[in-house]
Amino acid sequence: MAVLDLVAPLERFYGPLPTPPTDLFRYYVWEALSTQTTPARRDAAYAALHRVPALTPDSIFRAPRGKLTEAVACAGPYASQRLHALLAGAEHFRRRPRLGELARGALWPARRALAALPRVGDAGVHRLLLFGGDHRIMPVDRDIVRLCVRLGIDSGTLHPTGAARRVRRAVERALPDDVVAFKRTALYLRHHAAQTCTHEPHCHVCPIATHCPAAPGGSEDPPLRAAPGRS
Repeated sequence: MAVLDLVAPLERFYGPLPTPPTDLFRYYVWEALSTQTTPARRDAAYAALHRVPALTPDSIFRAPRGKLTEAVACAGPYASQRLHALLAGAEHFRRRPRLGELARGALWPARRALAALPRVGDAGVHRLLLFGGDHRIMPVDRDIVRLCVRLGIDSGTLHPTGAARRVRRAVERALPDDVVAFKRTALYLRHHAAQTCTHEPHCHVCPIATHCPAAPGGSEDPPLRAAPGRS
């Protein structure tokens, strides 16, 4: 089974998911609002910032602090940390106005430039590269590692050194050279890992349980193979 054959049942199960912004700074805002909250709360906070309006580096600094605080609070707990990340990120973007252009350029300079953003880990940098820079790179965080270990993509424990890199390479090899396919896969795997294949998995409702070696009655064959022409 190819990785896109796993994504298709996830798409049918969850339905259309909100499409992340393609503008680099707006995606940075989306990312900051997504941490440790639900998609519905993230979307509410993003919409509130849009109404302020405060979705550019300059407009965030011009916006009244009270309105910013109120908008960010729609994302739930950790509002002060989110607001600090947004303000620090906006200042970074203001100092580097060509950051969006750099993000769409060569991969390694783009990665170095985005890694300097405040409060952005490796997975966050990779999501910025994918959604804000259109690079064919698969973001892998702890939730994705957990999901892929259960699917048999990585044979190590849930938190081995280098697991994220191994999982990323395995998924990338299994995808066609199409950034749309990368974005769709990243979106649905992350959502599934956060909503159903959680720390205590809900295998009884999982739409891909039959392909999962960790699920009762699931297949013992790893579900991913390299896409044609990939190695």
